[in-house]
Amino acid sequence: MTCEDARLLMHGHLDGELDLADDLEVQRHIDECPRCASEYAALRAMRTRLKDEAFRFEAPAALKEKIRRALPESTPSRSNGYQSRRGSWVQRTVRFAVPMAIGAMLALIIAPRTIAPAFNQRLANEVVDSHVRSLMATHLMDVASTDQHTVKPWFNGKLDFSPPVNDFVKDGFPLVGGRLDYIEGRPVAALVYQHGKHVINVFMWPTTGTATSAERIETEHGYNVEQLTVAGMNCWVVSDLNQLELDKFAGLIRAKG
Repeated sequence: MTCEDARLLMHGHLDGELDLADDLEVQRHIDECPRCASEYAALRAMRTRLKDEAFRFEAPAALKEKIRRALPESTPSRSNGYQSRRGSWVQRTVRFAVPMAIGAMLALIIAPRTIAPAFNQRLANEVVDSHVRSLMATHLMDVASTDQHTVKPWFNGKLDFSPPVNDFVKDGFPLVGGRLDYIEGRPVAALVYQHGKHVINVFMWPTTGTATSAERIETEHGYNVEQLTVAGMNCWVVSDLNQLELDKFAGLIRAKG
């Protein structure tokens, strides 16, 4: 089963709607694929949060009244029984409509908070995979140079953006080169730094906004990952450095932003 197949069947697996054979195949794939396991965990977390009693609220009286006013008014009737039945119908409609409206609003609020961390975790997996591949093969650098004025122009014409390139040799993190890589379905810049015997990959591609932020990502396979948004660039820093040293390096990038 491929990841695409698993994603199509994941909701049915979560809700117990699959036949036994498909259910076992999906579970086997989730057990073996870290990315799909992360996505499945996010779905389970969102369902659990939506069922949490803490997210159930009694509708305000003003909201109930607003819904009542929005319902069509009853026409004059000769039958008191009909009016009684219509009044009962209105009450039932309000009783079901209000929780549904509140549930929809809560889903809109909760879903992005649940899905965003899952997306970041999948992206972290992707950048760690690229980092590991660069260390295993002979493709750590397309341009090997400690001169930022050599590395930065090398990307001209190869990308539709110009990545900021800085050297931090005075701080113990010298630039050693750069290369092209492929993350999130697009070509990106990968800047390579060194600290002692440790290699640091910094993946960069454009993002919206100019704010500077930072977010630590859960450790992946012994590597530490930090995500930054600096001066319009989405930056992912990956290394086997300890978290304290990686924080120091990320701080140097933020200061240049």
